[in-house]
Amino acid sequence: MHVRFWGTRGSIPTPGHRTAIYGGNTSCVEIRTSDGTNLVLDCGTGIRVLGLDMLRRPGPHRIHLLVGHTHWDHIQGFPFFTPAFLPGTELNIYGSAAFQRSLEDSLSGQMQYSYFPVKLQDLASRIHYTELEEGFFRIGDVLVETQYLNHTAPTIAYRISADEATVAYITDHEPFWNSPGPAFHHPGDQRHIEFLEGADLVIHDAQYTSEEYRTKVGWGHSPGDYVTDVAIAAQVGRLALFHHDPTHDDDALKRIEESQRERARSAGSKLDVFAAAEGVGFDISGHGWGKTILEVSALDRRPIAGGRVMIVTGHQSDVAALEQVLPDDGLLITSATGGKVALETAAATSPDLVIINSKLRDSDGASFIQPLRNLLSKPDLPAILLN
Repeated sequence: MHVRFWGTRGSIPTPGHRTAIYGGNTSCVEIRTSDGTNLVLDCGTGIRVLGLDMLRRPGPHRIHLLVGHTHWDHIQGFPFFTPAFLPGTELNIYGSAAFQRSLEDSLSGQMQYSYFPVKLQDLASRIHYTELEEGFFRIGDVLVETQYLNHTAPTIAYRISADEATVAYITDHEPFWNSPGPAFHHPGDQRHIEFLEGADLVIHDAQYTSEEYRTKVGWGHSPGDYVTDVAIAAQVGRLALFHHDPTHDDDALKRIEESQRERARSAGSKLDVFAAAEGVGFDISGHGWGKTILEVSALDRRPIAGGRVMIVTGHQSDVAALEQVLPDDGLLITSATGGKVALETAAATSPDLVIINSKLRDSDGASFIQPLRNLLSKPDLPAILLN
């Protein structure tokens, strides 16, 4: 399996001499397997250069584009992806549906005439869309597994296994619980580690230092210390620090790279840590992968069982915003203004999902999640924490 970085930056492109080593283009990674299967992870501005490179390769092109999510820095290069304009190209696009928008609608939004001279439906290539849930699917002999990440929009991680090697691609994501490793007690962080388990290469959002993260909790990105710690816990072979912050120039990224290598050494780990650099490509080999991490199809749409949602917040604006969205999916909504009221309400309504504000008038919202699960005898009750 061959991996090449075409864009490594997060948030916004940062061209210039101060970012020449690690790159200024936004997220795009290419994977090619031994049988010629071509996978592209995200279509930030790096996909423009990838497209030009593909024109020098024998055609016609059959490309599988796996989109983590549809924030602009992950799709803004798509209108400049030259193979999409060619009639012989077959382009298979995979990703999670955004809030109230299909994958196709999200991509076409930036190609309206107000922003771009060519509409999505005018492209000459054959384009197919597949919307994904958590689970697995196959692209030929390639096994692809997916898991939702902790971000500000529906975002999917990809675990790709082929040629007896496994690569996991995680961007954008932040800790579920702001606590130092090596022990991770939050179920979300534990699931995240299980998803990375034994991968030969993990490409992971590491946008912030730990000092920067203190003022950016809830923005949907990880500090480097957390990324190194989860990679060690998952017994990963190599770790690529990715989605570099636009304020980090080459010197800053070199210091971050060195600090995370030292962190791994201090933990007694053999983990190979490096900062992803634009234009760098290499082969990944492994010892084969184990059983499928997820045993359900990622191609099946799965509604929330029962459809009962409880919103716990002291802000009526939160309730009003969610009441505009959730009924469209046939979900029944109850609300509570505080944690203690939520416990009383939950006993009567038995919700299937809890959306809880992190700052309640009677306590920290997160502190009520486990009591709610205990009360309802639902240890896996889904809970979304609003920052």
